[in-house]
Amino acid sequence: MNRKTGKPFQPTWGDKIGVREYWSIGVSSHGTPSLQFSITPPLLRTWIAILLLLAAILPLPAPALSDLEQISLKTYEELREVERYQLKVAEKHYSNKDYKVALAEYEKYLTLYEKGKGAAYAQLMWSHSMLRLKKPQTAIREGFQSVIDYWPESREAVLAAYCIADAYKTMGEVAPATRAFRNVINDHPDHPIAVRAKVNLLHYARLHEDHDARLALLNDLTYKTERTEATRNACIDAAHELARVHFHAQRLEEGRKALATTYKGRKLFDTVYKYSVDTVGHLLKDPKKQSAALKLGEQLLAALRAQSVSDPERAREMLYRAASLHWKLGRPSDTWRLYEEVGERWGKDDGLLGKMAEWFKARDQRDEARKVYLRFENQVSGLQQVAAMDLEEGKYKEAMEVFRKLLELDGDHAGDYLWSIADCWEHLSDWKKAIATYRQIDRFPETYFAMAKCHRRIAEYKEAIVLYNQAKVIDKSAPEASLQIGFTYEEAAEKRNAIRTFQLTCKRYPKSGQAARAHAHLQKKYNINVTLGGAEEE
Repeated sequence: MNRKTGKPFQPTWGDKIGVREYWSIGVSSHGTPSLQFSITPPLLRTWIAILLLLAAILPLPAPALSDLEQISLKTYEELREVERYQLKVAEKHYSNKDYKVALAEYEKYLTLYEKGKGAAYAQLMWSHSMLRLKKPQTAIREGFQSVIDYWPESREAVLAAYCIADAYKTMGEVAPATRAFRNVINDHPDHPIAVRAKVNLLHYARLHEDHDARLALLNDLTYKTERTEATRNACIDAAHELARVHFHAQRLEEGRKALATTYKGRKLFDTVYKYSVDTVGHLLKDPKKQSAALKLGEQLLAALRAQSVSDPERAREMLYRAASLHWKLGRPSDTWRLYEEVGERWGKDDGLLGKMAEWFKARDQRDEARKVYLRFENQVSGLQQVAAMDLEEGKYKEAMEVFRKLLELDGDHAGDYLWSIADCWEHLSDWKKAIATYRQIDRFPETYFAMAKCHRRIAEYKEAIVLYNQAKVIDKSAPEASLQIGFTYEEAAEKRNAIRTFQLTCKRYPKSGQAARAHAHLQKKYNINVTLGGAEEE
């Protein structure tokens, strides 16, 4: 449309190009190549050759454009070289966010090639340029609507109809946007753009808590919309959402049907289980929805039992899931009953015994849990669990006895068990025995730091410093060892040595975190400023 007269463009040169009037390539006022009209014809072959050269070196429309902004390959192939060139110039400015110039260049195409194959596309992009310039009303009335009015059968007309709705949405105009999205669906029901319109209406339905509209749209996208490459993801998302809606309403079978449009076999059941058990957990958080959680839980339990029969290879897994669900629903006795059933059918292996022990622990029957752990076929694993329980309860002497048993059974990990024993001695404040235990561990320099810490606790500062100095031979541990030497001197009331060591830490390891700590400590405790890396001042 001619934005000066408000009337459609009229051809002004199409029938004359072969006679007297020609177009030549020049430079626009913006410094870019442009087509210039000339009454005096240049050498026709020359400008055609230049255009062909430009067409060869300029790329196809940039994929950076959205799918609402890209020209179709079919249309592009049908364009003459002069038309391609003009659209490329316009697109270059559009991609560079120079929308005013892009606007002028798209309008130039419409002026020159109104009946060209790319006219509808140029009008569409003129409209997008207006949107980018924050003029949505003009983009709608004079841009997108013109595409629909003058090229109603074009691909661009379909896009323009959607863009009108999207523009209203961007402006926050809910009612016009809703009407426009519905028009897209009604006018182009089989086009992928209709699915995008439905997704937008779904957004509004959620926003305004319109349950009926939401359910209708989800059913449409899940069951009625053809799943193509362009629509598949939207349909799958809708199926997931519809399933969740049904689960929250305690309609397990309806939720399963929705998911069955996307999944089959075990994958279907596992997805149903995941979503529904998550929903049970969500419902349980609200005291007012306890009965709803129980209702959905009962349906899921029945499904798990049925699945254990139809899929015998995973029967034990289904019973474990059912046991877990019973626990979630506050039914520990039912959980135990299923554990017993599993034990009767498949035997009580360490996996089942571990679940039984956890059941006892959760009910604060910790001695019973210990007994179960001691029944493990894998003695090492069972004893490790017992030791962990002892440590949780602060029973350090009992824990040490377990670790000593582990030393006999699992010598390959002796260092780990000795470390745990030493840690227990520390908790019992028996620093001498802790040091003696650390000495048995071949883990340098960690053991030296641990022993030094123990020596400091019993005021054996010289011994601690000796150990820290030995640890300094490892480059990675040197900064920490130096810092700890400073703190050790401080604890020994040797202020001068402490200050000097902190300063040396800053000087020798200026980029380390320990240097930063030493620097801050000097300032805070001794009011001494030191430049990291060497120079110091008081």
